[in-house]
Amino acid sequence: MCLAGYVTINGVKAFTLFDSGSTTDAVGPDFTQVAKLEVKELVKPVTLQLGCSGSRSKVNFATTAITEFSSINRNTYLDIANLDKYDCILGTPFLRKHGISLDFERQEIVIHRRLRIPALPEGEGEAEAKPPKRHKK
Repeated sequence: MCLAGYVTINGVKAFTLFDSGSTTDAVGPDFTQVAKLEVKELVKPVTLQLGCSGSRSKVNFATTAITEFSSINRNTYLDIANLDKYDCILGTPFLRKHGISLDFERQEIVIHRRLRIPALPEGEGEAEAKPPKRHKK
């Protein structure tokens, strides 16, 4: 089970995965349009590599936006990448910068070892993130 919650980005609620295994913070291109984020093209694209062989993509665009989660309200650099299921992924850069740890046993997102925020129950939030896919007949 993953730890997910809602984060407000540029005033818009984003279904977010908190991912201690990700070395990037990212939003999906559809979310950038909904939240009216300023998109900047990167001079040098960055390779986005996933945890399995052959899974690579390029990050060609990025944005900076006010990111709000509980007591956190900061400008955050976000890569723009094709995300599946989530509007946003907050990885180790965001987690370290804001003193966030993930308690998988209690299913909580912990800020500065004091503030504990329950993660969304598994399956909650998915319907808001993307409409169900239609299968071709």
